[in-house]
Amino acid sequence: MSHQHGRVRTAPAPRVSTAARATIVTTVILATLAALFGVVHWWPNEENLDSVSGLIPLAVDGMEIVHGELVRVQPACTGTEEDETSCGDSSVRILDGTNAGRVLPVSLAVNVVDTGLQSGDTVLLWDSSGTDNLNTSTDSSTDDSTLTASTSPVTFYGYDRGSAMIWLAILFALAVILVAWRRGLMALISLGFAGVVVVFFLLPSLVSGQPAIPVTLAASTLILVVILYLTHGFSMRTSVALVGALIGLALSTGISWLSVIGTRIGGLGEEAAGLLSFNVSWVSVQHLVIASVILAGIGTLNDVTVTQASALWELRAASPQLTRWELFRSGMRIGRDHVASTVYTLLFAYLGTALVLLVAVQLYGSTFENFITADDVAEEVVRALAGGIALALAMPVTTAIGAVIVAERGHDEYTPAHIANDPWQDDPWQKDD
Repeated sequence: MSHQHGRVRTAPAPRVSTAARATIVTTVILATLAALFGVVHWWPNEENLDSVSGLIPLAVDGMEIVHGELVRVQPACTGTEEDETSCGDSSVRILDGTNAGRVLPVSLAVNVVDTGLQSGDTVLLWDSSGTDNLNTSTDSSTDDSTLTASTSPVTFYGYDRGSAMIWLAILFALAVILVAWRRGLMALISLGFAGVVVVFFLLPSLVSGQPAIPVTLAASTLILVVILYLTHGFSMRTSVALVGALIGLALSTGISWLSVIGTRIGGLGEEAAGLLSFNVSWVSVQHLVIASVILAGIGTLNDVTVTQASALWELRAASPQLTRWELFRSGMRIGRDHVASTVYTLLFAYLGTALVLLVAVQLYGSTFENFITADDVAEEVVRALAGGIALALAMPVTTAIGAVIVAERGHDEYTPAHIANDPWQDDPWQKDD
C-alpha cells in the first residue's frame, strides 16, 4: 500500500489570469524600485549628521553614568513627614567607575521608591567625582559614613532596565514562535529588518534634514514589501494585500497632511520638538508629525489588507460559483467587522500611549473643548483619527482589487501538478507541521 504525504487541499486554489497577475506584479516591482531609489537618493546627509552629533551633552564634563546596587531603600524626607524614621537617605554600592566598591548615600524621591525599588536592585547613577567643582569631602579617602545625600558624589539617574527588557523580549519571541511557528519566526525576522531600516536610514535621514515625508514613504514601502513577502510568502494573495497596503499608505499620507496642516499641529507641546526647532533648524517638526502618522499606520494596514486578501482567496476556493460582485460583497461583510475591531485597537492604542499625559492635563482648570484641542492631546487625537480613516478606506480598496484579481467562475481549476509547480501558489508557508 502506498501512502502519499504532503499538502492536503479541501478546494482548488483560485486561478489568477495572466493579465491580472502582470498588473499586480508590475505594481509591486515599481513600488519596490521607487522605495529603493528613495533610500539611495535621500540617504542621510553625513555632513549634517556630523554637525549635530553630540550637539547636546548628556551632562557636564567629568560626570559619568555608573551602575549601583541598592543596599538600603527609603524615601527622601520632604519636611512634612510625621515619622522621621520612615524617611532619609538610601544607600547604594557602586559597581563600576572611579568609586567602584564604595557604599554611598543617595536621595530617592518618594515617587521613585513607590515604583517598587528594593534592596538588591540595580540602578543607574550620576557620578560627579570627575567634575572640576568636586567637593573635597567626596574624595575616595573620605570616611563614607560622614557623607550625606547632599555631599555624596552620586545622584539617582534611573533604573537599570536592561536585563528585564531582554527577558521580556525573549518571552515575546518564544510566545510568537510557539503559537505561530514558521510564520512567527518570519515575522520576528521581518521586525528585525524594519528595525534596521528605521535605525540606519529613517532616523539619520530625518535628523540630517532630508525631506521627512518622502523619506518616511520610502522606508515604509520597503518595510511593507519585505515584511509581507517574508512573513506570508511570495504569492498572488500576498501581492494583492501588498498593493492594498501601498494604496492605504498613499491615502494615509494625504489624509495625514491635510489633518496636521489643517489643525495647525506642529509639536508645540513637546519638549523634544522644541529641542529640534532650537538646535536643528533644517528639520520641520510639523512634517515629522505627518511622518509619524504615516509610520504608525503600517502595522494596521498590513493587518487589514492581509486578512482581506486571505478571506477573499478562501471564499473563492470554497465557493467557486461566486461571481466577482458576490465575492466582493462577502468580503466586505468580513471586512466591516475587522475594520470595526481594528479601529478600536488603533484608538485605544493611542489612548494607552497618551494616558499619563491625559491624566496630567486633567490637573489644569479648563473646559473639555480646550482640553481636547490642546497641543499635546490634539496631536494624539489627530494621529488616531487620520490613521483610522486610512485604515477604513484601505479595506474596501483591497477587497475590490482581490475580487477583480481572482478569476471568474469556471476558470479556477488547478491540477495537483500545476499547484506544485506554481511559484505563485496561494499560500507557500501553509505546510503540515
